[in-house]
Formats: sequence, structure tokens, C-alpha cells
Amino acid sequence: MAIVYGLRTKDASARITLDTGSTPILSLKMLQVTCNGSFEQTFSVPEIKSDSFVVVDRLAAMTDPTTNWSPQAWYSTGQLTIRRGFDQTWQVLVLSNGGAPFLASGQYGIRSVNNSYQSQIDSVNRVLNVMYQGSFTFPSWANRDQPFLNGYDFPTPINTYERPLVFVNGPGHLMLSNFYVIGQPGNWTGWRVAKYMHPDFGPVWLEAMQVDWFVGSYAASPLPAGAYGVTVSDSVGVDIFTSTNNIVRLNSQPTANSFVVAGSPIVGAGYYASSCQMPWTNNAADYFLANAVLSPTYVPGAGSASPWRATIAGFLNGRRDMLQAYTENDSGINPVDPNGRTLFAARPTL
Repeated sequence: MAIVYGLRTKDASARITLDTGSTPILSLKMLQVTCNGSFEQTFSVPEIKSDSFVVVDRLAAMTDPTTNWSPQAWYSTGQLTIRRGFDQTWQVLVLSNGGAPFLASGQYGIRSVNNSYQSQIDSVNRVLNVMYQGSFTFPSWANRDQPFLNGYDFPTPINTYERPLVFVNGPGHLMLSNFYVIGQPGNWTGWRVAKYMHPDFGPVWLEAMQVDWFVGSYAASPLPAGAYGVTVSDSVGVDIFTSTNNIVRLNSQPTANSFVVAGSPIVGAGYYASSCQMPWTNNAADYFLANAVLSPTYVPGAGSASPWRATIAGFLNGRRDMLQAYTENDSGINPVDPNGRTLFAARPTL
């Protein structure tokens, strides 16, 4: 038998709940950057490696539609560039394979390496836990009174400083926009997203649209009585990880980490939705992160009646080889496109 290194836990029925020797646990390192008002600003972020995925997310509460936006961002090894970040502070999430050193005495966590499988969980490199999970359906166009906005109110608020991460998927055609999280740092209470419809999608645009979703947070769920497994706590005894949680698996990522101009734009009178695509995982089980990619972009002074440009993203019917995205513009003259919208793939473990 081959030598296996790592950590394995089982529940009372002997079902394996965690095995770092065969399934690596990718972790998220969260940090913040503050822009200085420049059109474009580049930050040094050593945590970004060649195989990293990075998301730039809104940190402040959304008080009205004018505050529901996030900037375009691009990244390469060791660097992050943010366009039109103005003078705001942004949340940066770096998806990591682990291996970061413990930087100070008194840090708590676990690390395992087994051949190419590497996992790291500590107070800095956090693991996402599925806090809430569900599904809803936008009715077909035959129901003219259908809601164009749907989502979920958390039974118990999520008390992290950072916004919870919302992942979406669907069994068929899926096109969404205008995502936002309700609440404020330390008291997030729900989320909403809008359905996008257009005849260019063919007959499917009139049909009902199912949205499967889950909400991820680095807050650990309470440990059930009589549970088996392992917990990791920080220096003051707060649990940061329990193996009984439904861990968000971040291991099936697309081969590319950004959008490219591709596909046909959606064109109408005084309307132009520029098209971009990102190669996807070819796996219908993979959800995509909604937080940044489904938030509008703020582009003031561009000759538009509205500086907020909605980004639409999702899956064309039957396609899981690529993620389709559009950005709304008034015309095709120097249009803003979805390039620079950041996301990654994930799925629940259970």
C-alpha cells in the first residue's frame, strides 16, 4: 500500500468527511486594498501565484442602487490592477493551494502535503463553509406578473466583516444580473439577483429559469452534539474550521482565469450588450461566484444617461464548456465589456 500523508476524518457511520490525502482543500486568503482615485492602480500582492484565482469584491454596504457596483480588475503573479476603484477600499480574495508560511508565533492551523495534494487551513488561509443552500425558479414569460428579482433572506445573519460569497448554477439556460448582498459588515442578512431575458437567446428566453445557489462564508457552523471529526480554533478559542461542515470545494477551476471578447453582442435601438466568454469546467456540478461578475460597473463621464453598466452572466442552454457574459452599453462605440470581472468555480462537498 502506498504511503499516504494527510488528515482523514469520519462521522459516526464511518463515512469519510475529510481526506486531505486524496482531495486538496484550496483556501482563501482575504485582504483589503484602498484605491487613491487614479483611473487605474496596480498593487503588489505576493500571495497571488501563477495558478491563483482572485476576486475583487465590494466591502461597504449597498445602501441604494448607486452603491451596488464593483470595479474591473486584472491580476498576474504578484500583482493586482484595479480600474476605476476611485478612493474606496475593496475586498480581495486570493484562492490558494496553501503553502504560505505561518508569519507569527501563536498562529493556529493545520497543513498537509501528500504528493501534489496540498492543504492549509488557519486564521489567515480560510476555508469556505456552506452556510445556506437552496433553489428557486423565475416563472416563464407566460406569467406576465412574474418577479424579476429573487434571492434569499438568511434565517440568522452572517456576522463576518466581509460579504458572504454567493455561488449560482442551474440545470439549463441561466442568465442573471444586478446581484447584491443585503446588510452591512458584521450583519449580512440576505441577497438578491435579477433574471435577464432577451429574444436573441431563442425560445428558451420565454421559459422558466431555475437558479440553484449556495452561500459560502469562512464562519464555522456550530458543532453538532456527538459529532466525530476535527476542529481548528484560533488563539482566542473561536472555531475557524470543523470537518463536519459542508466545505465549499474550490478544486475544479476553469483553465483560464479571465474573460476574452467572443460571441455575438446583443444589439437593439440605443442598446448594445458587449459579449465575452470564459472557458469553463465542462462540469454541470460547478457553480460560479456571483459577487463581482454580476455586479454593475461604474463608468462615469462616458456619455451615457446612466454610469452604472449592468453585467449579465451565466450559461447558455446546454453549454458548460464556457461561461457567457455581457455588459450593457448605449452603443457599440468604445463599449465597456465584461473583461475584468472576477470569479471562480465551486461546489458543495455534501
